[in-house]
Amino acid sequence: MKKKIMMIFICFFVFLLFLVGCDDEYHEDQFLGKTSAEIVNEFGQFDCTLVPLDEDCLYRNCRCGYTIKEPQVGFLGTSPEILFFIYFDENGIAVSCDEGYRPGG
Repeated sequence: MKKKIMMIFICFFVFLLFLVGCDDEYHEDQFLGKTSAEIVNEFGQFDCTLVPLDEDCLYRNCRCGYTIKEPQVGFLGTSPEILFFIYFDENGIAVSCDEGYRPGG
């Protein structure tokens, strides 16, 4: 009986470690000070952009976002899509980040 409980505990502990190691969240310090081109090279194309690229292939004076939670349609209603937005200044440098909803719903 003790071996069975010990095996269950070990399996649960390994599973918990696996979940902790799978951190898909974005963190502000991964983006601040980088250009939009550097961010796209590292993390891929943005899921949401509000303005087109400029002649230098940078996003300026805008925000761009990556989806961090897909919309969920359920029996009790719909939860909206949540994005991680990165704000770029006039030089195309990331200056701040936050979470929000896709513009226009």
